[in-house]
Amino acid sequence: MSTADRQLVEHILGAVRQIRPGTAPGPDTDFRDLGLDFLDRLALAVAVEQATGLAVPGPALSEAATSAGLARRLPLTDRSTPVHPEHLSRPAQPGWSDAGASVGEGTRLWHQSQVADGAAVGSGCTLGKGAFIGSGSTIGDRVKIGNYANVFGAAVDDEAMICPGALVLEDPAPRATTPDGRRKGPQDWTRLPVTIHTGATIGAAAVIAPGVTVGPHALVALGAVVLRDVPAYGLVIGNPARQVGWVCRCGHALNAQLHCTGCPRTYQHEGDELVTSPQTTPPE
Repeated sequence: MSTADRQLVEHILGAVRQIRPGTAPGPDTDFRDLGLDFLDRLALAVAVEQATGLAVPGPALSEAATSAGLARRLPLTDRSTPVHPEHLSRPAQPGWSDAGASVGEGTRLWHQSQVADGAAVGSGCTLGKGAFIGSGSTIGDRVKIGNYANVFGAAVDDEAMICPGALVLEDPAPRATTPDGRRKGPQDWTRLPVTIHTGATIGAAAVIAPGVTVGPHALVALGAVVLRDVPAYGLVIGNPARQVGWVCRCGHALNAQLHCTGCPRTYQHEGDELVTSPQTTPPE
């Protein structure tokens, strides 16, 4: 066994011991003897990726029966070369970004997430498993995008959150082909991107129609289908989504006096907009 393989096996064994404290597995200890089920194997994959910086492919994880077997299945291009310590200590990046994409410092791309060519993601962001950031999208700093969320061409400001399974769309006239029967390409449609402002939240499985603007700190409820703009601090629910109230920047609902039900902040109307009030008396 090469030096690189021995190092890799030791990291995998360390990850196994994290999942099954008190055990003393060897390189050829069967995972089944340790009681590792499917969820345990997923936790093992995350721990190995964090320890080594190497992606753990799904087939490798499902087919390997031992730590040594898993090490043999991991994609090291040259097993005669030891794994560099700097490579072992850096955070795992099991997602990927296409050529021409931009990903900022400290952003984490989880399993199967993708940043497409022509998209830009800021610093300190988190992209969950299977999240997709389409070409033309611009994502600010400290944005969270949940598992399997899809963002097509949107402008997303700092500290916004797009929850799992949400769809942020940009094509106002979706068709597979042009009127003359050709398969549509990038040049055959007009972009009408969504804008999501600072601190706004798009709930799980919500759909944001092309061209919609979601105001700062607004909250789109889970499963909502948003066809028109959402004001700052607005709370919208339903299909089609309608505004039913207001939310604080902390995410809790405001009462009838525009006091936050979760923190001391209060708000007031200025024309058609809601703004924070100098008053900070907690709600009764």
